[in-house]
Amino acid sequence: MKFAISVFLLVLLSVPAPARAQTRDTWRSVRTNNLFVIGNADPEKLRQVAVWLEFFHSAFARLVSRNVLDASVPTTVVVFRDDASFVPYKPLYQGRPASIAGFFQPGEDVNYIALSLDPRDRDPYSVAFHEYVHLHLRDNVPQAPVWLNEGLAEFYGALQFSGNEALLGASLPYLRLLRTEELLPLKTLLSIDQSSPHYHEQDKTGVFYGESWALVHYLMLGGAGRQDQFKRFLQLVSRGDDATKALQDAFGMTLDTLEKELQAYVNRGELPTLRLASSDPQGYAYTAMQRQSLSESEANYYLGDLLLHIGRSEDAERYFKQAIALDSTLSLAYAALGQLSVRQKRYAEAKKYLERAATSSQNYAVHYQYAWLLSRETLSPNGHITGYSPETAAAIREQLSQAIKLSPEFAPAYYLFALVELVREERLDEALEMAQKAQRLAPAQASYTLLLAQIHERRSETTAARELAERLTRDSDPTIREQAQELLDYLNNTSAAKRGSSGNSRAPVSGALVAEPVQASTTRMLGGDANGGAAIRDGRTVENSGSLPSVDEVLARYVAAVGGEKAINAVTSRVIKGTVDVAGMSRGGIFESYTQAPNKFYSMMDAHPFGVTRSGFNGRTGWVHTNAKTVLATSPADVARLTREADFFAPLGLKNKYAKVSLAGTSQIGYRDVYVLELQPTTGGVERLYLDAKTYLPVRMNRVQNLEKGSAPTEIYLDDWRAVDGIQFPFSISHNSPKLSMSFTVKEIRLNAPIDAKLFEPPK
Repeated sequence: MKFAISVFLLVLLSVPAPARAQTRDTWRSVRTNNLFVIGNADPEKLRQVAVWLEFFHSAFARLVSRNVLDASVPTTVVVFRDDASFVPYKPLYQGRPASIAGFFQPGEDVNYIALSLDPRDRDPYSVAFHEYVHLHLRDNVPQAPVWLNEGLAEFYGALQFSGNEALLGASLPYLRLLRTEELLPLKTLLSIDQSSPHYHEQDKTGVFYGESWALVHYLMLGGAGRQDQFKRFLQLVSRGDDATKALQDAFGMTLDTLEKELQAYVNRGELPTLRLASSDPQGYAYTAMQRQSLSESEANYYLGDLLLHIGRSEDAERYFKQAIALDSTLSLAYAALGQLSVRQKRYAEAKKYLERAATSSQNYAVHYQYAWLLSRETLSPNGHITGYSPETAAAIREQLSQAIKLSPEFAPAYYLFALVELVREERLDEALEMAQKAQRLAPAQASYTLLLAQIHERRSETTAARELAERLTRDSDPTIREQAQELLDYLNNTSAAKRGSSGNSRAPVSGALVAEPVQASTTRMLGGDANGGAAIRDGRTVENSGSLPSVDEVLARYVAAVGGEKAINAVTSRVIKGTVDVAGMSRGGIFESYTQAPNKFYSMMDAHPFGVTRSGFNGRTGWVHTNAKTVLATSPADVARLTREADFFAPLGLKNKYAKVSLAGTSQIGYRDVYVLELQPTTGGVERLYLDAKTYLPVRMNRVQNLEKGSAPTEIYLDDWRAVDGIQFPFSISHNSPKLSMSFTVKEIRLNAPIDAKLFEPPK
């Protein structure tokens, strides 16, 4: 049993945070590391949707052999309490809201899952699970054929939860249908695409969906070792192999054999299932949550953005404008209106909105599109760029620099930067560098090559310019061919010497080069980096370039965020009670924690399989009592450690508790930007404390946990902050180490309550 379990309870529950203002609106949000869930549903149901989707996320990640599916495009889930509240936000079919319980809408900037919690024939959560499969297959197995896409979606859509476990492979009504209807020949099933009648016609879709589900069920659960074979099959498909050949190679059987075995599998009627435990240490730590209410303005923005992504632009615009009317500082709504206006070619309005949004937006597209609007303001009637004033050029550069900082792989920003320098003729070396970068990122863009040719011409590099222009005269785009020929004619008819003798003799820059704004591609392939890993926003990568605040400034804001030194010092005792779940082992255990200033504590935990464990520290001696046995910690090193850990998360005097406290830099945990503080004890390894960069409240602690037989790295997440007598505490804590994961839910906190001093003393 871990000696420090009792200590960490005190440690975790000592972290205050600023209060969250509650609104009368019923819209709330739950943010996890992989999802942003909003809804007007009951708070507990909203939290449950987030928990189950995170569990699903982890389960599907294991299927495609990834620890974590890292999506550069975030996913927002909108949960409506009933169908009546969902109807205004559904896609339209023949001018009327579609008759659907939920949908998945992919996007270049955000993916949306929307669903209603109205009870239906199937569990309403299955809608989200079904659509979530489509999201992950699009991102990780983009070559997946239709039968695999729909079969996996149906298979995982039937995921059933019970406590800390989930049941995969539950039978669906399709099974009865398939036992009475004739199965499609496998060659037919595998060849169906989105234009096939079996995919659209009502009298054919039942067999197609049912057989696709049954085939995936058989391939996943139909025999020993099938899951590894299925993973191999997905890997082959994701790299571009023909799906039919990949199926035969991965499972080592012909289609004829597979067809016979599938028929026998369906005829059995009783299909196997697989139980999945949520105690997977690789996925459990990624379910940390942050809950808060949404203002009416924020709710209007998100609902408008959902409408915008399903093509209902007019409705979306009304919601965005209402959001601004409620909160004139909501940058998200200004950005959305600006981008919508660009799409509708209402450039004057777009500039007004984007100029406002660009002052605080962290969206690269906002800065890029605002720069693009500035760049097109000097187009002449004949379609040429007449020039940029120094002030306009500086403004464009500033916005493009910000866009590149936020999205370094976004080629259009480099392209536009190079175009501005070409027109200004001030920094042609930088123009060449930017154009070459854009071309490397998007080699198929002929306009980027044309710009590069014009820059070479302006730098009097005639040979390079002519070579590129000649190649482009054979391009499939007639506009590119025409402009390339104009440049080639200019090069052929004007000598280098003549061009150099007249400052006005230069090739004109076509306004067509100011292309319409585009979004970056977001397709992600299976497999990660060369080592098989994936980029994970889990705080591992720390960035220390650029301007950073001082350690003292961060610590001062930490103290201010928790309510200030006076409020913290006013508390001299604390009693905390709640429940504890041991992942994969037990639920509904209990714990109690009693602390007394400055460094005394006592805690009790009663949870299977540990039984009742009591521990404490009286300021001189630490102890843990299990199974009628007491173990004491009296060495100077242990006492020093316990003294420090007894109020470890208290923000006051943090630098006095460690030999060294330093700011390592910034990082990300999920979608949260964090400051990373490194804490060096007098003895032992460096520990890390992650503070939210906006609120300065603790998000996570990384430390080495002392065990009876050694030590293990441990991650402690803190969420669900609530006020108690003016000071905030985390009411949800997860404690994750390689072999044990526990989650604590606080039910009661009493401050300055009397505590019997005998509790802190070791049992005799």
